[in-house]
Amino acid sequence: MFRPEILVFMIPIVAIFMGVASKMLKTHYDHKERMGGGGTPESGTHRVELEQMSRIADILDQRVKVLERILDDEIPNWRDKA
Repeated sequence: MFRPEILVFMIPIVAIFMGVASKMLKTHYDHKERMGGGGTPESGTHRVELEQMSRIADILDQRVKVLERILDDEIPNWRDKA
């Protein structure tokens, strides 16, 4: 027999369980994505990090070229001495 008074207790229990379960799933997939298992490397935060590193690499490349030009002007044969 179905007893309606049981339903009064079951609805809040199921609601709480679903909330906890959804939080656990979200935490699991967030962790999985942070560890590199979720999606392609160019997706989401990985793409932003790659773009930042690319900008930093470009800036460093420009700085090296400037320093090499300064050395070429100051010490013309510095490349042969290295």
